[in-house]
Amino acid sequence: MNPLKELNTIVSDIITADSHDSQLEAGQKLLAYTVCTAVDEEFRELAENIAMLMIQKEGRDLHLEFMDDDLQKTSTALHEAKHDPLTGLASRGLFYETLDAAFEKSQKEGNKLALILLDLDNFKPVNDTHGHDAGDALLSQAALRIKDATGDAGMSARLGGDEFVVLLPDLQDEKEAFTIAQKILLRLKKPFKLASATVFIDSSLGISFLDETTQESRALLKHADLAMYEAKKAGRGRYVAYTEKH
Repeated sequence: MNPLKELNTIVSDIITADSHDSQLEAGQKLLAYTVCTAVDEEFRELAENIAMLMIQKEGRDLHLEFMDDDLQKTSTALHEAKHDPLTGLASRGLFYETLDAAFEKSQKEGNKLALILLDLDNFKPVNDTHGHDAGDALLSQAALRIKDATGDAGMSARLGGDEFVVLLPDLQDEKEAFTIAQKILLRLKKPFKLASATVFIDSSLGISFLDETTQESRALLKHADLAMYEAKKAGRGRYVAYTEKH
């Protein structure tokens, strides 16, 4: 079915539903549509905007009468679809969407763009020694510190395991990225108080910048990954910026 026609059908089903259960079923179809990778991004965004109208109780414009409980469930489901359930940071999927949009904007407007990739050094021994619950607590605390260090300058995301990424659009200069990287390093060096013990870890960071040689958004992640492993080889607990020699 044509994506737009499918979306129109879903919205029509919501509007014409003759029972609460029918409305809820149609709403769940709309939610599934917003995260369907087989659908073009523009249609997913349109579906999400429609869903947000419901969540914000502006559904009256679409003649919708969802109950508060269902609105809350829909809001929660939308958030969970794009955020890591353990840390609350942006998910891998949301990160890639945001990266692609920031990359396109930077190319058009000439804005500076940086990416910081990091993982937690010595995380595995903590996980193995103190258990998975302690490991999860450590990841959650680390995520909060990374987000705090980033502030409003960009978006923090968890890519998986103990690997995190920070996207920094609209930078004034490269020094701003280095400052944030240093803040992340310092925050992660502080002790982590877990239920079973107080532990210390470190981190290795790789930084990449958009320049005239960058052909596509994923190259930024690849370059940051190469720089991160240079930081590990140099002794960990530091950041390294990508250069062509990597």
